Amino acid sequence: MKDKEPPQDLLDWMGVKNAPNWVGTRSFGRLIGTLLVVAVPALFVGSLIAAFVVLWHTVDLAINGEGGAINLGAGALITALLGAPFLIWSTVLKHQTVRYQKEGHITDRINKAVEQLGAEKTEKVYTMGEDNKPIQAERTVPAIEVRIGAILSLERIAQDSTRYDKGRDHVRVMEILCAYVRENSNARAPRDFPLAEWEPLKDDATKAEREAHEMWRAARFADRYNANAREWAASLPKPRADIAQTLQVLGRRTAEQRRVEAAWPNPPEKETVWPFDLTCPDLPELKDDAPQTVPEVDRFSEKLSAWRERLRTYSGYRLDLRGANLQGTDLSAKRPDASDAVFAGLLLVGTRIEGANLSEARMEGADLNAARMEGANLSRARMEGADLSAARIEGAKLFGTRMGNANLLWARMEGASLSGARMEGASLSGARMEGASL
Repeated sequence: MKDKEPPQDLLDWMGVKNAPNWVGTRSFGRLIGTLLVVAVPALFVGSLIAAFVVLWHTVDLAINGEGGAINLGAGALITALLGAPFLIWSTVLKHQTVRYQKEGHITDRINKAVEQLGAEKTEKVYTMGEDNKPIQAERTVPAIEVRIGAILSLERIAQDSTRYDKGRDHVRVMEILCAYVRENSNARAPRDFPLAEWEPLKDDATKAEREAHEMWRAARFADRYNANAREWAASLPKPRADIAQTLQVLGRRTAEQRRVEAAWPNPPEKETVWPFDLTCPDLPELKDDAPQTVPEVDRFSEKLSAWRERLRTYSGYRLDLRGANLQGTDLSAKRPDASDAVFAGLLLVGTRIEGANLSEARMEGADLNAARMEGANLSRARMEGADLSAARIEGAKLFGTRMGNANLLWARMEGASLSGARMEGASLSGARMEGASL
């Protein structure tokens, strides 16, 4: 039996359950459990024999008229011994009852939080009537403060589940929160960039067509700082406070919570690793302009192939925000280690992320196929191995972004700022980078 997490309750520590845990003092608990299993029946049988002997001796003394010699203390001791197994069994039943009550309590907490996610309230609004007099009316709006409380409650449930219950409810909570973002973010329709598409120039274009093409590029990306695209992206409205709070909760999942996702639907074991936490291999830094040696390149290729394979074959749980409206969202890292912006492996197919701030966020292996990211800030983001095929990244900030081994097939990166970006091994076939600053 492999080592697992520390025992979670008395029966687990004693080895009574079918999935014993051998961490720490678990072996001692197993010994105690075995001794009890053997000792209790033996004690009970011995008590019955002793009780029969004492009873026979007591009856014999009474028949012979020697009642004063009867030892009542021995009888009381035997009674206690006979009751011991039943006391132990009663304790086990009470322990099981407490465990079931605990599970019911967690279920109640989840149900209550989910109910609060739909909380609404009425507010008064005033409109001008035909006679220019104000008319009072009421409308129903989301109770944002109640919903944020529910979101934080669900975060606590996921953390408690990971810490005390091997993460049994963590993924369920993540599914609830992702569904909440997908549904509620689209209550506000996404906005499109006001200028028409900047179509690629034909190979046999005339001089006039080339001049018109450049004029249209200048209109879309006004100068080297892409003022038009960036200003439009900056003007996009921010998401509702409850959506922003949910995204923060998703981004600050702990390493242990991510291990739970990696093992899902099974509980994590000691050797479980969330593959997106493994750093993408890099070629060693060159010294004195010396070329890379063949063995160094071969070792790098082997490590890179193994890293890619682990991401490709990952079958655990992934956060799913496909089709969400995340325009103007702040998903950037606030902590030095970016542990509050972990979105690696995130499913964002077709998501609207224009004008979002993803600075220094971790998005290794994320699926951004056909995502709209015009004017987004991706500076120093970790996007190694991400799928950005057919993504719209025009006018985005990609200063120092790490996109090694990313899939950029047919991605549109016109007018993007790529200074310091790293794209070693990236697939760039069909990608468009007209007007991008390098």
